[in-house]
Amino acid sequence: MDKNLSLFTQINSLSYWLLKESQFKCSVTLDASDDSFFISIKEGYTSIYKHHIEDFNKKDARFLNFELSSIVMHLLEIKKSVQDHSKKAS
Repeated sequence: MDKNLSLFTQINSLSYWLLKESQFKCSVTLDASDDSFFISIKEGYTSIYKHHIEDFNKKDARFLNFELSSIVMHLLEIKKSVQDHSKKAS
C-alpha cells in the first residue's frame, strides 16, 4: 500500500500544480461511503481528463497500482503540455 500512497501523493500534487499554474479546474475525490476514487480536470466546461475507480477497497493491489500509475502518467503529460505551451508563449 505504500506504493499506492505515494501515487496518491503524486496525483494530489500534480492536480494542485495544474490548478495553480494553468486555467484547468481539478477535482480529486476519495469517497469512503461510495468506495470510489474520482479525478476530473476541466478547462471551462470542457472535460480534459477524468478517471473513476469503483470498488476501490476491493481492487487487487497490483491492478490498483497500475490504475493509479496510469493516472500519474496522464497528469504528467498534461503538465508537460502546459509547460511547453507556457514556454512558447514567452
